[in-house]
Amino acid sequence: MTMVLDGRKSNAIGINGTVPAPLLRLREGQTVRLNVVNDLDEDSSIHWHGLLVPPQFDGVPGVSFPGIKPHSSFLYEFPLRQNGTYWYHSHSGLQEQLGHYGPIVIDPAGPDPARYDREHVLVLADHSRISPQEIFRRMKVDPGHFNFQRQTLAGLLSGRDQKLKDRLDWGRMRMDPTDVLDVTGAAYTYIVNGHGPRDNWTGLFRPGERVRLRVINASAMTNFNVRMPGLPLTIVQADGQNVHPVEVEEFQIGVAETYDAIVTPGEDKAYTIVAEAVDRSGMARATLAPRPGMAGEVPPLRKRPIATMKDMGMDMSSMPGMDHGSMQMRDFSNAPRSGRAPACRRSRRCRWTAPASPARGSRTPGTRCWSTRI
Repeated sequence: MTMVLDGRKSNAIGINGTVPAPLLRLREGQTVRLNVVNDLDEDSSIHWHGLLVPPQFDGVPGVSFPGIKPHSSFLYEFPLRQNGTYWYHSHSGLQEQLGHYGPIVIDPAGPDPARYDREHVLVLADHSRISPQEIFRRMKVDPGHFNFQRQTLAGLLSGRDQKLKDRLDWGRMRMDPTDVLDVTGAAYTYIVNGHGPRDNWTGLFRPGERVRLRVINASAMTNFNVRMPGLPLTIVQADGQNVHPVEVEEFQIGVAETYDAIVTPGEDKAYTIVAEAVDRSGMARATLAPRPGMAGEVPPLRKRPIATMKDMGMDMSSMPGMDHGSMQMRDFSNAPRSGRAPACRRSRRCRWTAPASPARGSRTPGTRCWSTRI
């Protein structure tokens, strides 16, 4: 399928014609039966990220699941033994980066400990007009291909960034202190719910309401720093697990993580949701507003970070007598010796077998059934 981000078209893989895929709203204690039809000309799959499911339905090809062949279907069936915010995505090739992902919300069987008046699901992602295969090829040729934020001679002469000694230290290690993300905003558009920064996805609220934001990082590469300028966030859940509420100004969300935050906008105005890439090469942006069509002020990108020896776990400045220049980091004769481990014996192979399919048309109480198409 084709998706349009900030007015530009790019290729994508959608589920039921959308990126991200449809929200699956479930309840703890139900049994899910979901038929996935693969309309692609290649194998596909769906992995239920963070869910406790039988191995044959985990959705990782080559482990305990054969994958879904082109123009065929597969029936997933599993009980829901947990609640919280999760997501699902392909585990076949590089399909996830093309948009093959979607959100899951599982309501608790009993009362929810987090009190809120309304909610919005925010699926963060990185998307490129360059194919994932081409991105991978360029990274293999040059690992820093997409890094356009490196230090320069002009920066050194003007006193910006690192001093000469620090640059030489990093050069001896053949490392780049600005190498924060392998793929950056030079290749990616950072999106919220399938919308680019200029598309301005908007969620509504009434002043004084407690709004729950279920934030999912479905990116292939990018960690984000999420904040709402002028509005504190109270974290109530992390990766589907309830936590003691913690008020923060911003939080960092890694690839595949989920965080639930509650905000209480008190004014009749638009608030900007900012998700900056950790290397500050771009941002995803959305709006929380009392009415459609409103937009808050979008802050500029903050200064890009430069790693230090402390970031690398190599800050030995407080240890007397340590001379970095005398450390033979590449002399393998200094490495400790170890004996050879005993050979492993080959064990019998175990196979998982799926339970027998129920009779057609049968349905057990508390079961939710869907049919979805890739």
